[in-house]
Amino acid sequence: MTLNIKGKVQKVGFRYSVVDYVLTQKLPIVGHVRNLPDGSVEVIAQGDIESLKDLHRFCTKGPPRAEVREVTEEVDPISKLNFTDFGLLSD
Repeated sequence: MTLNIKGKVQKVGFRYSVVDYVLTQKLPIVGHVRNLPDGSVEVIAQGDIESLKDLHRFCTKGPPRAEVREVTEEVDPISKLNFTDFGLLSD
């Protein structure tokens, strides 16, 4: 699944909060989160459906300083990327 989160989502700890959420909730998800040049945040995640839904719900709110305006989702039936963990991807 690929999420694109728009709004006030950069420079508010959004990426770090996503990684922290996945790790503290012990979601069986692998992938990455990164800032995009257009000011949005991209999350690419692989995992079971319920965990991905949980992550999507979190991303609709984000951390307290974020102002999420829109979350678009693209579902990839089978990703060709082979992630081993979940973390930040540098800008």
